[in-house]
Amino acid sequence: MIKIVYVGFGIVSQGLAEIILRNNSILPLAKNLEIQTVGILDTMKGSKIDANGINMQNILANANNGDYSLLTENILDIPKAIQEINADIIIEASFTDIKTGQPALSHIETALDSDKHVVTSNKGPFAVGYKHIFNLAKLKGKTLAIEGTVMSGTPIINVLNNGLLGSDITIVSGIMNGTSNYILSKMELGMSYNDALSQAQKLGYAEADPTSDIEGLDTLAKVMILANVVFDVQLIQENIEIKGISKITLSDVKVAAADNKRWKLIGSVWKDDKGIVHGSVCPKLIPINDSLYGISDATNALKITSNILGDTTIVGAGAGKIETGFALYNDIISIVNG
Repeated sequence: MIKIVYVGFGIVSQGLAEIILRNNSILPLAKNLEIQTVGILDTMKGSKIDANGINMQNILANANNGDYSLLTENILDIPKAIQEINADIIIEASFTDIKTGQPALSHIETALDSDKHVVTSNKGPFAVGYKHIFNLAKLKGKTLAIEGTVMSGTPIINVLNNGLLGSDITIVSGIMNGTSNYILSKMELGMSYNDALSQAQKLGYAEADPTSDIEGLDTLAKVMILANVVFDVQLIQENIEIKGISKITLSDVKVAAADNKRWKLIGSVWKDDKGIVHGSVCPKLIPINDSLYGISDATNALKITSNILGDTTIVGAGAGKIETGFALYNDIISIVNG
């Protein structure tokens, strides 16, 4: 039996919960281990702790109608609850300030300190404290899995850490935010910026407050994570150029199209000739012969440039309930497999 706790029960956690139920809560392993949810901790929607297991089918059925009345406990001290609950894995998916990494940073630290593994798609903690958190996990002998932090359900962290190990990567750049790419794609079809944003919100790609997506903060966090993963460098947010897409007009999009180019919000991290690592987030005009040109809607793509392989482009889902939920699910499997 693998006992899990959801910290934050928004769209990502619900996506994971749906996948677990779809597989009858049984992990795809020879051991046929069962996943049991023993806690849901959410300061806004409510909380529930049950050592014997929570009926997630009922919870999800209600949640699909916006009803969280079954989460009856009012737990405000989430770190204390994380520390006290008997669980194997904490699923950290709370709403977090990307600039400070809180409250997710405290949740992850508490989970590791109390000898629990952590699976998360939260970017903020790793943008500000990547080395600190991973050093703590190593000290505690626990796994900290973050595959969903950069490209949702599309595996990129494992590719960079394993598949491209030794290729001498010099640049990683690409479309890292599904919401902004969706908006720009719809503008190419003649939709206004505001209408495209509204549609992205209805589809669940954008939050009610879309600032993080459209102003580049979400991409900024991913650039900082990639700087750590690829170059083992913690960049400082204030030293990174950042510009979003809110100032791009329909006229800008049409002018670009006439020149066989497209606007894309591009996040980049690279090492210069002196070995210094840099990062940037800004809209760029992408020519038709570039591998990023054809990436549309909520799709993400990373172009990895290395001295051995040249350019390798990885394309996949960059947003979505089930897609991000799958990244968390896959990390759970990895932890159980050791």
